Amino acid sequence: MSKPNTLFDLVILDLDGTILDLYHANGISPRVQAAIAAVQAAGIPVTIGSGRTLDYIRQNLAHLPLTYPMVTMQGAVIGDPVTGEILAERDIPLASTRQLAQWIDENAYVTAFYFNDRAGHTRVYQNRLHSDPTNQDFYDHVFGAPRIIAPSFVDLLKTPDIQPLLKFIIDNDLTDQPNLAPELQTLFGTTLNITRTHPRLVEGTALGVDKGQGVLRLCQLLEIDPQRVLVIGDNDNDIPMLAAVGFGVAMGNATPGVKAIAQWIAPSITEDGAAVALEKLVLGWT
Repeated sequence: MSKPNTLFDLVILDLDGTILDLYHANGISPRVQAAIAAVQAAGIPVTIGSGRTLDYIRQNLAHLPLTYPMVTMQGAVIGDPVTGEILAERDIPLASTRQLAQWIDENAYVTAFYFNDRAGHTRVYQNRLHSDPTNQDFYDHVFGAPRIIAPSFVDLLKTPDIQPLLKFIIDNDLTDQPNLAPELQTLFGTTLNITRTHPRLVEGTALGVDKGQGVLRLCQLLEIDPQRVLVIGDNDNDIPMLAAVGFGVAMGNATPGVKAIAQWIAPSITEDGAAVALEKLVLGWT
């Protein structure tokens, strides 16, 4: 075996579609877990850059030896996975939140709003249940649990203890619905960052907030040169993250946009592509 690649001071992994299944809570494969442990044992820290909440990562990925701050909620929150401390946070302006809430209340899309309470814990509100109850497990997986049903987001925003909105997710299944991203971009693109994060999901954060901005802020906090960072991702929301660092890896199941910007393309998630990338590019295994 070769020596670890000394060009990297940090590895950042996306979650869904990279090391987590897009549709089901199947966990992380043993090979990927072993590769992460081997990279860290070689002295190169590994962390996460995800749309998931810090609470989700702390609750569901506690078995991974990840101690470095993480980029979460599409870059809206940087947090410490050990203590739960929020190190940086950027929310959606209230005026934009109100406009968005009005639009969602007038349409029939299942949507989740994400807020952090004063203790830094995430509260998730869902506006309506899907007509097909078999979607419940899917929403538990992609929205997170538990969730609070709030039939009107306009009314929800009148609640005194609601904190500023950090991000939202709309279920926009392209198998039976038009792509909402262009419409949302037209309606809210001057105040919100809109991106597809999944074949069924469109997400939004404040304008200028994305994984790339989050990674650059993380590197600043850690005093790490972004050019000495390796990132692995699969979906369009990962493009800013790959563009922000020195070496970007696209999963074999990645979108064309991610593959176009990547320096290397790994096998798919079903082939443990993230592990293959870590073993070859970071650990130098042949």
